[in-house]
Amino acid sequence: MTSKTSIVKDRNIIRELVQDPRQTNVALAAKVGLSEGSVRRRIDRLLAEGKLQFSAIPSAPFMGRPVHTLFEIQSAPGATEQLIDKLAGMPEMAYVYHVTGQFDIIAVGYFASTNTMRRFWTERLGHLEGVMESRSVMVLRVAKRAHEWARDLAGADDELEPGWDTGTDPGLSGYEH
Repeated sequence: MTSKTSIVKDRNIIRELVQDPRQTNVALAAKVGLSEGSVRRRIDRLLAEGKLQFSAIPSAPFMGRPVHTLFEIQSAPGATEQLIDKLAGMPEMAYVYHVTGQFDIIAVGYFASTNTMRRFWTERLGHLEGVMESRSVMVLRVAKRAHEWARDLAGADDELEPGWDTGTDPGLSGYEH
């Protein structure tokens, strides 16, 4: 198990990277009070463990996909995992979630037009084996995106929470990050 001190150091590195992901390891090391080699090794470990990711996040409208839509899908008994795999393999889908509640799956897609989204929903999604019911919800405005939540946390100096070092929440059995 990782020590609380080590977790605090890792969190400090991540907080700094959220503020400026393009900074050098030397600059980062100076900010967090570690050597450049230690920062480099910690980043490599965090990446390998899946606790940190780097990515470029383009604007969907700029990339020709201005229509942002959520699909709520109720699957037939035993069909959820197969549907999740099919949806995850579709280039239109940016996020696919297995969820609780009335629907089993929430999928988020980006489309070139409302007509393209309609055809996807009626001609592709509607014909997938195992789909019992689906609803679409078009997004009118995004107030905050997933990667932006981390900026809010970057300034927080909160206490360590259970599960930080293991990657799981002890209150949610079977939950995977």
